[in-house]
Amino acid sequence: MASPAKPAHDTRDRLILAAERLFAERGIGEVSLREVGVAAGQRNTSAAQYHFGNKASLIEAIFDYRMRTINDQRLRHLAEMQVEGRNSELRSLLEAFVFPLAAGTAEPDCHYARFLAQFSADPRYRTSWGWETATSLRLVWVGIRRCLAHLPDSTMQARLRMLEHLVLHTIADHERAKDHNASDTPEWVTGLVDAAEGLLTAPTTQHQRS
Repeated sequence: MASPAKPAHDTRDRLILAAERLFAERGIGEVSLREVGVAAGQRNTSAAQYHFGNKASLIEAIFDYRMRTINDQRLRHLAEMQVEGRNSELRSLLEAFVFPLAAGTAEPDCHYARFLAQFSADPRYRTSWGWETATSLRLVWVGIRRCLAHLPDSTMQARLRMLEHLVLHTIADHERAKDHNASDTPEWVTGLVDAAEGLLTAPTTQHQRS
């Protein structure tokens, strides 16, 4: 006998995936909860509000849905780095940041990177990444900051923001193209890590005040 909770669970997942797609395609602020319900095939157009309450909670549900797998992959990567003595290497930390997120671009009907790109551009929906499924991301970010500790704080913050844009928008472009298989690490992913490493380790220019 099927569990009575399963239909509600399936409905919730359909709403999450519909919201991810609409937010990715149009922007978070341009999509209503009613539109999410319609896109998910719900007769009750208030279904998204019923399951999530508001848009902020729906956004958190999207993160939770995707970040569980990404978090597990990152934690395994970090554990391997620890065993191999690479846990303080900038490139290894960047691989831990990029590889799990890039792996999702080969999945059918995945719009997560494009959703992230929209999310990062909307100041109304920032987050501290405080929930459990973001544990690995916080660890990676702490490690990267330690590698950049020699930089002035303003320079570090600027470069981390540029890193976020570079990684999210590059992965979003390839997610849109669906141009590789999940079983490999495409050349563009390695190239993205190269570019990210170059961005963070580039020399700084000392500005002279007149």
